[in-house]
Amino acid sequence: MTRTFLFIIGGFFFSTLVSAQSCDEINYYKSVDFSLSGLALKSQLTSKITQTHTRALTYKQLWNALQICDLDPSNAKQVLLLYGWPEERQGRQSRTRNKNQSGGARNNWNREHTYAKSLGRPNLGSSGPGADAHHIRATDVDWNAARGHLKFADGKGKSGKSGKGWYPGDEWKGDVARMMMYMYVRYQTQCLPANVGYGSTESTPDGMIDLFLKWNAEDPVSTLERQRNTYMGNAKNSYAQGNRNPFIDNPYWATRIWGGPMAENRWKSAAITKK
Repeated sequence: MTRTFLFIIGGFFFSTLVSAQSCDEINYYKSVDFSLSGLALKSQLTSKITQTHTRALTYKQLWNALQICDLDPSNAKQVLLLYGWPEERQGRQSRTRNKNQSGGARNNWNREHTYAKSLGRPNLGSSGPGADAHHIRATDVDWNAARGHLKFADGKGKSGKSGKGWYPGDEWKGDVARMMMYMYVRYQTQCLPANVGYGSTESTPDGMIDLFLKWNAEDPVSTLERQRNTYMGNAKNSYAQGNRNPFIDNPYWATRIWGGPMAENRWKSAAITKK
């Protein structure tokens, strides 16, 4: 049976169906005023994900973190590889790899900085934003090298070069968009969207580009994204940071902040009524 609970958040009644959101999600955002929109909502989410980022992972610890949070939900012996091609099971476009087959050699999986370190202003380095697990994913060594530090560009179908840029693939473009949104909200001008993707900022109130809003709307949140967010948001986990990616919890918050195409509203059962 679906049950409805009522919460009071920032002077507003906040009701939600527990079938739609976990208690962890509800408790995490209890200080955020969801009556806000635009840059005011963005500012509150910046404060939330910064204040709750209580553990800074080392670059070495990322190996351990990815072996847990990037596990294939259908096979705990392997990790899912970002940019992997559907149905591909070997070679550099493989979608999966044995979780222990990590490193820098061919047929290993490596740590991909979706926000390429060199595109940060300044460079993200290998600590702080350069070791933030919310944008670092398991990828094939060679396919990771093929992307290099190319900016993201629009495309269609499987991952690969697209014009002067890199298309992450139909399956992964939403993941990438939400990671780039997190990095921008968390690290602000160091991780401007226009520095990592080809797109326009003309229709947004700040530096967000339309490409990531489009991808966020076109590709709904995956089971893997939710799995990663659940693990990272629990500071009791050995390799968790303690904070969450808000745009995985609800892609619609990107629409509320920046406009653009209507994204999936995972909290659509929520009703906010002024007290």
